[in-house]
Amino acid sequence: MTSSNSKGRGVRFSVSAVIAVASVLTGCSDPPADQATRSVRSGAATPMAAQNTPPAQRLPMYPGLRPSGTPKFIVAAAGPVAVFDPPSAKEPTSYTPAHAVVLDAESGRVLHTITAPPGIFSSWSAVAAAPDDRTFVIGGTTGPGAGFAFYTVHLDDQGRPGTARKVLAPLPTADRNSPDGELTFALSPDGRRLAYTSTASGGVTVVDIVTGMGRTWADPGSWVHGLGWAKDGRRLWLRMAETLKVLDTTRPGAPLAQAARPVTTLPNAFDGVVTPDDQAVIVFNGSRIERRPLSGGAARTLARLDSSADGLGGLTLDGSGRFALYTQGWRIHRVDLSTGRTASFPVPTGKRQGKGDAPGVAW
Repeated sequence: MTSSNSKGRGVRFSVSAVIAVASVLTGCSDPPADQATRSVRSGAATPMAAQNTPPAQRLPMYPGLRPSGTPKFIVAAAGPVAVFDPPSAKEPTSYTPAHAVVLDAESGRVLHTITAPPGIFSSWSAVAAAPDDRTFVIGGTTGPGAGFAFYTVHLDDQGRPGTARKVLAPLPTADRNSPDGELTFALSPDGRRLAYTSTASGGVTVVDIVTGMGRTWADPGSWVHGLGWAKDGRRLWLRMAETLKVLDTTRPGAPLAQAARPVTTLPNAFDGVVTPDDQAVIVFNGSRIERRPLSGGAARTLARLDSSADGLGGLTLDGSGRFALYTQGWRIHRVDLSTGRTASFPVPTGKRQGKGDAPGVAW
């Protein structure tokens, strides 16, 4: 699941008790298809006339990508830093760019740089990953206060990035003074669909990056703090305040409040990621990382943090669910959840170290 605290980074929130979720989804009548289906082609999103909206097209299902085992690579993307010259200026006079980087997942060593393509303003600023540790979606804005664009990037077995390919039209940002806004997104287990939510518009949108078809579940008053795909590639887990909800993306579009069904509550939890097997949710609880079964039962502490919980964010799991990744300030932390062993290294951003928002990370 992706956490809004991580500014759009790919934190997969796959949580479920199979029995509990089945009881939520079974016997529920379809909500009305009152949200227009979108066709997203060549980077342009064209809503159909709402009053003539046909039944929402089902997004095609694809076999999932195989998890890569122990992750080899981390992609980190730090947003541009606003420069005020003179310091009393009310608006930024320029932005200091930073390229996304491919890191060795064991040592944190920089392996390759992912340069933003023409049209991306200054820097990449957010990233999400598929379970194969090779397929990534990286996002960036097209200008201060302008739209947000997504691109797919594939790594080879040495971590070398291929050509970035645009997959979705720009999105409005929530704050014209924030280059990346508050945008959260997650890549499906098969790497073919992108789910995103924005504080600018609320609701959730799912786009098939192969066919260009998409659908939105609107809810302007909602704030989805984190989202992520279930292992079936059909359902989405949504963290809204202290409630975990499930959204069946094969149902017709509807207001999110009607379409998303509550599954469980997450008291005293900050950030959260549902395990790839849909059996539990991994959360921060103070200075602990806990596993909370969705079928009920006691929480289990998997690891203890070396420092206070201040500044934690970007919690994400690898494709196997054994390893967790998160940031705290300008350090990346890697945790083996089977042993509780942790390791950390600084985000390699040169002179930009510690400036601006913490980077987005994914594997």
